[in-house]
Amino acid sequence: MVALRGNSRLIVVLLFSVGQVRAQSEQTNRTVRHHPVAVPETSVASTLLDQAENLLAKGDYAGAEPLLQQATVKDPKSYQAWYDLGYAEQALKHSADAIADYRRSVGINPKIFETNLNLGLALAAADQRDEAIKYLKAATELQPTTHSEQGKEHVWLVLGQLQVGSDPSAAEKCFGEAARVTPADPQPHLLLAELDENSGKGEQAQAEYRQALSRAQGADRIQALRGLVNLAIASGQLSEAGSDIRQYLAVAPSDRQAHLLLGRVLAAQGKNEDALAELNQAGDENDPAMLRERAELLSGLQRETDALPLYKRLVEENGADAQLRYEYGLSLMHLKQWAPAEEQLLAAVKLNPNLARAYGDLAVVASDNQQYDLTLKALDVRVKLLGDNPGTYFLRATALDHLRRYPEATQNYRQFLTVASGKYPDEEWKARHRLLAIQNLK
Repeated sequence: MVALRGNSRLIVVLLFSVGQVRAQSEQTNRTVRHHPVAVPETSVASTLLDQAENLLAKGDYAGAEPLLQQATVKDPKSYQAWYDLGYAEQALKHSADAIADYRRSVGINPKIFETNLNLGLALAAADQRDEAIKYLKAATELQPTTHSEQGKEHVWLVLGQLQVGSDPSAAEKCFGEAARVTPADPQPHLLLAELDENSGKGEQAQAEYRQALSRAQGADRIQALRGLVNLAIASGQLSEAGSDIRQYLAVAPSDRQAHLLLGRVLAAQGKNEDALAELNQAGDENDPAMLRERAELLSGLQRETDALPLYKRLVEENGADAQLRYEYGLSLMHLKQWAPAEEQLLAAVKLNPNLARAYGDLAVVASDNQQYDLTLKALDVRVKLLGDNPGTYFLRATALDHLRRYPEATQNYRQFLTVASGKYPDEEWKARHRLLAIQNLK
């Protein structure tokens, strides 16, 4: 909480964060006292305000509330009384009342930075985005009473966050202003990097993540490294990302998130054993993200027996994750546990009907389970999403063959032989053998 001086007396302000904008530094939230302008001791409203502000400073919002209500009755033109009352109501989670009080305050004096900021934040928290933007923009034109740089950075960050989805260019300008106001803070650069990354501007995102990395400590540093790793994996530039993480681990060897990121880089380079060693150092057997990374690496090492119990546990904890169901189904399939594999793959495509690759694997598993109608249905969807290939022609042909739909089987065997071009000798031999057998049935 920051105590700020208004035109006539002390203003108490609480900066409420919105969305993913992180809270400002402890310095911004620390109570600061200033000498208020003298007011006549005979002013009843002034006395009530003094008493209320003492309670607000102690965090006694419920005690301050009735005093501030009385103050607004005694002096309805006191923007400070309305402001303090809005602050108390907001702290008590009386959102509608807080918004109304802040509106009264800003209506009396629209030139106070903190009033516009807190009204904008309260409106944003109430999902009144357009109105929130209006007051936050007004705040950018005003000067904070104290902590000028941090206050201006905060309003630019919040304003940018509110516009990320609707106006990315405006959000970019806001984050740029925040970076200009507080050049030593990594947060604006992290937000700019995420915006660029989501817009497909990989090089710009990488530059912003590196700007953040040069300024960051702790969680911000990990966030910057994570962004660089994701970009490196997407672009194939893995060595530099690995080097960044190793340099960080040299000074923070126990950071689990850093070991996890290095494990991802090593896995992307095909160094699965080294990646698994990093994941083991990442620790925390109860972290689902860590368990999943370990399961995926074990599968990559063809250690499905070790991966399977991890996938089973993860699915039991989060059965609504289609991709997780798919990975579990693949692990079961590789161990030739056809029936449970079919169950998981069916669950995966039910949860996400656009999970294209899963339909091909479902078709394979259904065929091994002699569920040939299901094989054909899965192949139909797979072909709509990804098209035919030699494998789909052959699998469809064998399913139709088992169902004694010989004309269709013949057509698919021939299509398979046309596109196979000698790359699948075993299957090609089987296809020719079945074509001769079917011909002899006529």
